[in-house]
Amino acid sequence: MKWLSAVLTFVNLSVVCGLFLGMAGRGLNVVSAWLALVCGAAFAVAAYLGTSDTAIREKAANQPPVRKSQKASDPDSTPNAATWSAIMRYRHVWFWAVAVCFAMFAVRSFCWLFYIDGSDYKIQSPNNLGDLSLHLTLIKNFANGVALWPDNPIYVFSKLRYPAGIDLFNALLSLVHVDLITGLVWVGLVGSLATFYAFYRWGGSFAVAGFLFNGGIAGFQFFKTWKFLDYQGTAADVAHRPIAWKSIPLAMFVTQRGWLYAIPVGLVLLWHWREKFFGQGAAVFKPSSAATESGGLETAAPCARGPLPFWVELSLYASMPLFNLHTFIALTIVLLFALLLERPSEIQFVVNTARKDGSAGIGRLISHPTMWPEIFRGAPIRRHAAAMLAIALIPATFFVWLVTDHFRAASILQWHPGWAQDSPDLAAPFFRMGGTANFGSSTMFGLLLQKTWNGVIAPFFQFWLTNFGLWIPLALALVGLVGWRIWKSGWRWGDRPPADVAFVLPAIVIFAAGYFFKTAPWEWDNLKLMVWGYF
Repeated sequence: MKWLSAVLTFVNLSVVCGLFLGMAGRGLNVVSAWLALVCGAAFAVAAYLGTSDTAIREKAANQPPVRKSQKASDPDSTPNAATWSAIMRYRHVWFWAVAVCFAMFAVRSFCWLFYIDGSDYKIQSPNNLGDLSLHLTLIKNFANGVALWPDNPIYVFSKLRYPAGIDLFNALLSLVHVDLITGLVWVGLVGSLATFYAFYRWGGSFAVAGFLFNGGIAGFQFFKTWKFLDYQGTAADVAHRPIAWKSIPLAMFVTQRGWLYAIPVGLVLLWHWREKFFGQGAAVFKPSSAATESGGLETAAPCARGPLPFWVELSLYASMPLFNLHTFIALTIVLLFALLLERPSEIQFVVNTARKDGSAGIGRLISHPTMWPEIFRGAPIRRHAAAMLAIALIPATFFVWLVTDHFRAASILQWHPGWAQDSPDLAAPFFRMGGTANFGSSTMFGLLLQKTWNGVIAPFFQFWLTNFGLWIPLALALVGLVGWRIWKSGWRWGDRPPADVAFVLPAIVIFAAGYFFKTAPWEWDNLKLMVWGYF
């Protein structure tokens, strides 16, 4: 995880430094590109040194004490405990099975991403023709020294309204004389490796397989044709319509290059928050009666540091709008939920302070920012989430302002329930009710029955089941299982929340947001948000 943190920090802060240098110098050049990459490398070294792998550290700490007669080369000896535990983590056959599949996908997709065949330029994926053309245009535009943030190279009278951070990184590589095709290939391969490892640390081999083999019943067409084809894309023939729930690797990861950075960063942040607040050694907090009476709260244990340094976590989160807006929205939803996981002890703290010291105590609390952490002392999760949101507000707003043409981009947030189930291009042609002849829809009961059939029942069997297979019922079963486990454990709001509550509930909200609201001009692009509920 130390290497992953360093690589992501290198890409992130190289792009941020390049952006500011380009804005200050009215465009990028060779000197500013080298300076940006050197700054990114320096930050990457600091991130590597500051990141700790909690799993390795805890396993090493749990090793029995070493006897003097024990050889230093033994696996259980203290010097080799961390290395041995890391090796044992990858001993399972399923890990190597999904690793081989992921390697085959990555090499096939990115080594032939864009190549020269004789006198022809060729693209491996037909889905990538339009997207890669856009990315090549943006990379060349940045590398040619255009003033940042640039005008849209395709549409006139408009600034670029696209989170082109990863293209800016490729432009930096191009300026330091890295061949364009070579840069595209290596960024793709390194991004694939980072994504594989991030998925593995987040959910194990199952999470990696879920990313590679996502889909509903469309993939079972393989047993009809015995050919490896994209049955969710160009080879789809279910109801003679393309499948809306595309293959995430083929339709998004390969084509929309911002995901090469956004997916591993999002997963690393989720993993960091889980380890920090719900892993072994996380803070256990309980109100202290003595502290409550005196106007404060105490924790039973200090707040865990977490695997990532705070500055790395903050930089990855705050700069995400420069790479992928939908991932930034999903991470923000998780942080907003973190604000609500604990009892609002801050109110009790302020009330007790007012009772004890009156208005002078409130004034002293406001005028001394060093006292503010005491307000959140009994709520470490909310304290961390509030600090992250507050500190990231200005830089994240700046990056959103930058990629939305100074907030002049038309609002695309619309009430649009059903996602793509009513799309003429993606929806299955399911039977609809309508008119008074169908169950008397002129009556209140008939109208309710008609809307229930047209909006829920028919789409479920002919659109959602076709696209997602059993994933939707299994997801609902998971929600029920989580609720049952919470009820059996006797958890009450204000106690230390289980990880199920902290991550499953935001996942439901993220997926529901993509279902009920359109967040892009084309409703299919809601998938960029909904996939985080799937992950």
